[in-house]
Amino acid sequence: MVSFAPVQVLVERADARQLADSYESGTKKQWTQPIGFAHALFEVAVDALRRAKDAHDKVALRDAVAATQLATVVGPVKWGGQGPFKNVSKTPLVLGQWVKGKKHRYELVIVNNHAAPEIPVGGKLQLIS
Repeated sequence: MVSFAPVQVLVERADARQLADSYESGTKKQWTQPIGFAHALFEVAVDALRRAKDAHDKVALRDAVAATQLATVVGPVKWGGQGPFKNVSKTPLVLGQWVKGKKHRYELVIVNNHAAPEIPVGGKLQLIS
């Protein structure tokens, strides 16, 4: 069983760094990109449950999910927003490169943020030799 505190991170509205740190502390493993999206699913679920008039009413819950407009650890989630389809929500996308790291053997560095300038660049794209 993995001992990592996603509920605490969720309740405290942690950012991506805090989520990754909590994961690494609890699992003793390096974070991976999918944990943010898995966490965001729980953020959306908790938000919808809080907003639904009756959490046991399937229609109320469906309507709450459909009306979601939420800032999550992976970016804003809004169904029917800028996504290509009605029930799709696009999240910010940046270009990252795995490079030799200081804390881990390899670490992800954001090298291009043209599509999402609110996410800071951490380095320049490096040629792989």
